[in-house]
Amino acid sequence: NMFFKFTLSPYLSTAFPTRKNTTFNMNKSHLEWKVGLFVLISLLLLAAVVLRFSKGAALFTQTYELRMRANNVGGIIPGAMVLMAGIPVGHVVSTDLEPGGKSVVMRLKILKKYPIHGDAVFSVNQAGFLGDRYVAIIPAANAQPALTDGATVVGQEPFDLLEVARSAA
Repeated sequence: NMFFKFTLSPYLSTAFPTRKNTTFNMNKSHLEWKVGLFVLISLLLLAAVVLRFSKGAALFTQTYELRMRANNVGGIIPGAMVLMAGIPVGHVVSTDLEPGGKSVVMRLKILKKYPIHGDAVFSVNQAGFLGDRYVAIIPAANAQPALTDGATVVGQEPFDLLEVARSAA
């Protein structure tokens, strides 16, 4: 056993100069560069796809915020669409109870390229019988000036089929 260590010791020693393969190191460095570039491009493409297809994302688009006050949110959740004359113009950012709990405030993020006048009618509607809820904006005569960032509007009560059935019984 001692002889075995003695005979192998010259091979394990650092006294012998080792030959470095510079071609291998250059290829390894080149491969690392390619992998890094591939990962970077993949992450950028993934970010672009997420921004493109995310619901209501308006990262580089100018928006303004409206506050819609109502007695009931009617099933609206953050991320729900805001439609004006059937065209998507924004989304619901949040729904919060007012202090005292008697009314609800929905924060709506509206694309700046769609001015909404003060005489427009706001309501919560449902797409189809079992569809998603959305905020509908119905333009009127446009007699009042356009709403500005932070303006508060009053929303109409959502139609609730269950409430109609209860009142009829």
